[in-house]
Amino acid sequence: MTQIYLFLVALSYGISCWGSSCKAKLEKIFCIQKRCIRLLFGKELNFDHAEFYKTCARVRSIDEHVAPKNFELEHTKPLFNEHKLLTVHNLHKMFLLNELYKIQKFRYPIPLSNFLHKTPDSARMGRKNSYILPHYHLNISRSQFLYSSISVWNQINYCYFSNLYINNCVTTDNTFLSDFSLSHSGAKRKFKHFLLNMQQLGHHL
Repeated sequence: MTQIYLFLVALSYGISCWGSSCKAKLEKIFCIQKRCIRLLFGKELNFDHAEFYKTCARVRSIDEHVAPKNFELEHTKPLFNEHKLLTVHNLHKMFLLNELYKIQKFRYPIPLSNFLHKTPDSARMGRKNSYILPHYHLNISRSQFLYSSISVWNQINYCYFSNLYINNCVTTDNTFLSDFSLSHSGAKRKFKHFLLNMQQLGHHL
């Protein structure tokens, strides 16, 4: 447990800022995350395990020596689901949602809070507490924290208030998104639970 805790601390450090990097760079980090998951929780030996190199050649038969090597890696999706771990993509979304929740709850920092403007048709469309996305001329500017967090926030609002089915259960507990009654740690747990369910079902925000 200590190893996975240290790994998650290192992975999540500053993720609200760098998590919106280009897809190619984020994919490299995701590959490293999967490699660590295999090393910590994998059920099959691979070249990352020390035991993989400890098999004495003299105890293997000639057929095992000449047999083609199987370099296929263990699938990590069951390991993520079994140990309730978020991928780096969903981990980034969870931290964005939690940061934006704190900004709305405490109205601080004021410069960021002043950028949050609710959509005028949010009540009519059933998307309570949705916000207008900042307008940027360059696509690269959309990787900034404010644009990314509002985009993810609006998507999770739509999922909650449109009664999206998660594991055959309707997500009816959505009041905390509008009245901010929960503490930020409680909201973080709800965001994580929601993203884990989406991840297990293979859905993406």
